[in-house]
Amino acid sequence: MALSIEQIDVFRLHIPFYADHVTAAMHRAQTHDEGLGFYRVVLSDGSVGHGDGSGRAGVEEDLLGRNPWEVWLDDSIGFAPQVALLDALGRSTSTPAHALLGQQIRHRCPLSWWDIDMPGEDWVKEAKTSLDRGYTTFKMKARPWRDIHEQVATVGKVVPDDYRLDIDFNGFLLTAARAEEELSKLDEVLHAGMYESPFYLYKDLTGAQTLRQRVRKPIVEHFNTEVLHAHASDGFVIGGTINSMRHQASLAAAFNRPFWLQLVGAGPTTAFALHLGSVLSHAQYPYITCHELFESDLLTQRLEIIDGYGTVPDGPGLGVEVDASAIERYRVDPSEPTPKTRYLANKRLLHVRAPAPSGHRTWSFTHESHYQRAFYDGSLPGFQQGIHLDVEEDDGSASFAKAHAALQEKGL
Repeated sequence: MALSIEQIDVFRLHIPFYADHVTAAMHRAQTHDEGLGFYRVVLSDGSVGHGDGSGRAGVEEDLLGRNPWEVWLDDSIGFAPQVALLDALGRSTSTPAHALLGQQIRHRCPLSWWDIDMPGEDWVKEAKTSLDRGYTTFKMKARPWRDIHEQVATVGKVVPDDYRLDIDFNGFLLTAARAEEELSKLDEVLHAGMYESPFYLYKDLTGAQTLRQRVRKPIVEHFNTEVLHAHASDGFVIGGTINSMRHQASLAAAFNRPFWLQLVGAGPTTAFALHLGSVLSHAQYPYITCHELFESDLLTQRLEIIDGYGTVPDGPGLGVEVDASAIERYRVDPSEPTPKTRYLANKRLLHVRAPAPSGHRTWSFTHESHYQRAFYDGSLPGFQQGIHLDVEEDDGSASFAKAHAALQEKGL
């Protein structure tokens, strides 16, 4: 009798970040929060699989009774259900996930540390922790309200010579000319590794081609067929659902373009990234899963990173065991707001300050989205020497309330 999907449990988890300075930065920033979806699949033979991340709403009802072999590669069900089904099928057949994904070509895959923008001293803490946990690369978010050159120099003082900082600008350099100005300086920094999205390359393919010729270190972009065919980047970032990633990986390989896998999640997602990366020829750049941000990876045993590489698990399915007690500990009602949501409901002032002959120029806002848009619009001078961000929380004073109200009235 054919296998069928007997049960699907969907949980909502809130996993705290592992350190106070990480919590402060993640709460302030326009990025993900503590919330994570978690899927548990039971097949008719009793095999159980797990996946964390997102899935299509109501997918659990749609999949009940279906043959898992027919649906696990269906991208429309969502990433986490796909991984949970892959895990269950691997366990059902005593087959490691990588063998169901393709032909394994490597047994160890590169993984990178990741952080949102922070003051340089907090990135130093992160770099030291990453070294303690076996990492040799650190993907960092460069933001125009901070001095990336000062930040990189500060971190460079505490890491060994072979440690690399991969710098993601998320398009904030805006143009090829400005990108050349800043990246040429970073080219001279030993620890600078790769540059992601200095500007969004598809918006100016000719400029991107010129920039690639003039900058020595690799420039990468989220996978884009226009950028690929224009030979406008040195590599790519690939993420999403399983079939779409395999398709994009094949195209990148055809053009001899290396890439990293980017799949934000906890331990099961990271284990999956190792399996998938082990069968993709050009998955050569350090992968990003952000699992180290959380205080728990949801596994009974941590995935060990040695010299920047993780060993691909060789057990059936994902080859890792989920910590059931952790799932219960972090499980919440789906309607419960995350700690980040509660934080953002409070008032604060955010001051972007840049040196000036008279002291500092200051631009104040009530939310990161407002100054982020101002920098994207070119309405503020980004990446200035000495530029920084100060966060002022509501102290309950009348002066704070007045200043906050005045900015809100201006749409800031």
